[in-house]
Amino acid sequence: MSGPKTSRYTLTPEQRRILAEQRKIERRKAVATANIKWNNKRLLHFGSLFSEERTIAQELNERTGSDGGFTERMEELEAVIAPIGSLIARTNNEDVMSLENTAKSLNDTLSKAERIASELKQISAENNLSLQNILQADIDKGFETSFSDVRPSSSGLNTIDKETLRTKLSTLKTLEHLPAEIIIKIDAALSKLQNIENDMFLSNFTAVTVTPLIKQCEQFLAEYEICHDEFERLYTEYNALCNLYYYVAQDYSCCADSIEKLKAEIKRITEETAEDDEQAYISECLDEVMEEMGYIVIGSREVTKKSGKHFRNELYQYSEGTAVNVTYSSDGRIAMELGGTDTTDRIPDAHETDTLCSSMERFCEDFKEIEKRLLARGVILADRISLLPPSAEYAQIINTSDYQMKEKTESVTEKKKRRNIKKNKTMRME
Repeated sequence: MSGPKTSRYTLTPEQRRILAEQRKIERRKAVATANIKWNNKRLLHFGSLFSEERTIAQELNERTGSDGGFTERMEELEAVIAPIGSLIARTNNEDVMSLENTAKSLNDTLSKAERIASELKQISAENNLSLQNILQADIDKGFETSFSDVRPSSSGLNTIDKETLRTKLSTLKTLEHLPAEIIIKIDAALSKLQNIENDMFLSNFTAVTVTPLIKQCEQFLAEYEICHDEFERLYTEYNALCNLYYYVAQDYSCCADSIEKLKAEIKRITEETAEDDEQAYISECLDEVMEEMGYIVIGSREVTKKSGKHFRNELYQYSEGTAVNVTYSSDGRIAMELGGTDTTDRIPDAHETDTLCSSMERFCEDFKEIEKRLLARGVILADRISLLPPSAEYAQIINTSDYQMKEKTESVTEKKKRRNIKKNKTMRME
């Protein structure tokens, strides 16, 4: 080469737009796929619920002739869930519109299923209380028959109010999304309610425990409703991007603070991957141009300096006994140097120096052609860091022992596959 050259390349606005559009479609497909998997999992989960509730509904129906509408609602839920398998099977996983249409259909289906499931939970809570009351009445009747001459004193407890509170608390417990600490409080309240024996204590218990607990549930669910949709959308997008670009996803809870953090993380990942994508495209274009011009990759290596800077080298055979070393640095620089090849570190002799200088001069025209072909692919010069003339002082011998040499030539497509495999194994840490 006409002396070592170091340059930084960038993309034309049009090529950058093309890559941005490709990334956008890639991300849309990843988000839609993630939505399909999540919604399908949720819908299948609904289909496996309510086995115990079915049994209670059947027994209540046998005793009273009614199950509170449980069977009707259950059949409605099953009818909503049934088509999802065939819908997913018809989806074209390579077409972004097909994926997004399926994701939207599943999301709509999930909304219907959640509404029906909520109704089923409320019906189930009422059925359970009704059946308990019937069973308790049968037990009480048995005691009255056995001890008809015994008359217990009245406690004055308003049993209707007690049952109303029990129904309210049981219904609260069935609501989705309540955190574990609130569920624990509801269970404790139900347990304590069971042992209350007079109206005054019941009134105090309602004021001190039940009413604040109901208010706490309502406040939590109101806040959850406000941020739930946006949080789910952002969290799904965040996880899809992490999966697509090999980041390690972190857990977030549904709250306003998490929404702001997710927005920042999505922005960070998007910007980082845009820069990485541009550098990868430039590297691939240079690979393609070198291959088109007859250069053969004979070796490569990865180097990380103590400073943390990372370099990747590709060694291309130029002529018998010479090679072009292309260095890609982590800051986007690309350097090209021509040298002789040997399996040891040494300096070239006088004859080799003359030969290398002649090769440098011939490579001048090749270098011009390389940049011309890069331009045709939308890759342009951003910064010429060094452009040195042919000179004996730049004659060097490249020690091929420092490289992983190839037993056979490798095509650009094979190199892309190798790099992707390596990328898949290297997880980016947050």
